[in-house]
Amino acid sequence: MNTSVLTSKNRISLPNDVVAAARLQLNDEIYWTVDRQGELHGRKLTPTGTRAGRIESDPNNGMMFWRGAITDAEAETAALNANMSRHD
Repeated sequence: MNTSVLTSKNRISLPNDVVAAARLQLNDEIYWTVDRQGELHGRKLTPTGTRAGRIESDPNNGMMFWRGAITDAEAETAALNANMSRHD
């Protein structure tokens, strides 16, 4: 069966064929959109990994910063994409 039912808590179960085709796993996030015809489209979001490190406060100026290893390329990419949403 390729149907889903919306529960009272706004939850649905996805058909096994859909889960397998989209390579979904437990706790994967799906970004949903609705087009003008009312059709739903779901896209699996890529997981964002957390870098090893911690947030610290600079005692001289009170600014917060990330204490941890990061490459120059990663820093540049983060700065250029600072205001981009995960959903873009």
